[in-house]
Amino acid sequence: MLRAVDIKSELVKVRAKIRREEDDLIREVDRILHKSAFHKKNVLDNLKNYNESFELVDEEDVEKESIFTLKEIKEIAIRYRLRFLDSQCYKREFPYESVLKIENINRTHKKDLKGFKLLSTTGFFRKKNNEDCAVLFAPTSLGNYYLVHRWGKELKWNRALANWPVKNIETLFLSLIIVTLIITMCLPTYLITLDRKATYWCAYRIGIFFHLFIFNMGVTAYITFAFSKNLSTSLWNSKEFE
Repeated sequence: MLRAVDIKSELVKVRAKIRREEDDLIREVDRILHKSAFHKKNVLDNLKNYNESFELVDEEDVEKESIFTLKEIKEIAIRYRLRFLDSQCYKREFPYESVLKIENINRTHKKDLKGFKLLSTTGFFRKKNNEDCAVLFAPTSLGNYYLVHRWGKELKWNRALANWPVKNIETLFLSLIIVTLIITMCLPTYLITLDRKATYWCAYRIGIFFHLFIFNMGVTAYITFAFSKNLSTSLWNSKEFE
């Protein structure tokens, strides 16, 4: 039986795929520099950043398994056609459990966390599908995001496949070619030409393929502009809703 998609598990898989030893070294250097900047003798020189640090999660205070980079979150958002937006874009109340977790972090680490981000479907932000899976993130001091809380139903197993054609311009173009090719192959020869001597594999079929492809591109362009449909690569962090 096909399983539903757990966003956190997918994020972990993407993290394992993307991160390399060089990236770990760079993150360690950033951590050392950040720690040095907030040393007693350097606080006055970095006072602005020091004050802002109380609104961010310190990565040394939380479990590393729940920290993800923007690149990792973006890949998941594009793959499953999700939005990664400021928490203010969600107009309903957040689960009480998420509030408790934030309060616990604030109390334990003497923080006043701000700048939360939410990863979920467009329908979730538009209040159409309030039960969709949602993930709440808090920004960290090193520019990453800490996963605070996850709730809602898991994504359908076929969501990535269903939204693959609108993932980016390359997948859209390839999808048009595949659809046009299928239609062309299904058409009987007598609908393509009146030439009774024409065989199934003839120049007429090649010609109809290109005509249908141009037609399909025109229909796709019309739908894109008429109904404000965007590719996932431009939709994932957009505050404009379809």
